[in-house]
Amino acid sequence: MIKNQQTIKEERRKIIEMIDASWELAQRLGKHPVKTGCNCIFCLNKRKRILKKQEMKWKFNL
Repeated sequence: MIKNQQTIKEERRKIIEMIDASWELAQRLGKHPVKTGCNCIFCLNKRKRILKKQEMKWKFNL
């Protein structure tokens, strides 16, 4: 059980490090169009929205 908890902590740490790295990359690159191979947080989120269209309608519009 202790080994299992250790691997879970390591996986969580790796995920947080990847998210931090993608934020840093987005800051370094600045504003740019969505690129296929770019791993910054902006491009990742845009590609995710393009690939997985939202099926439900929002209740409020801006």
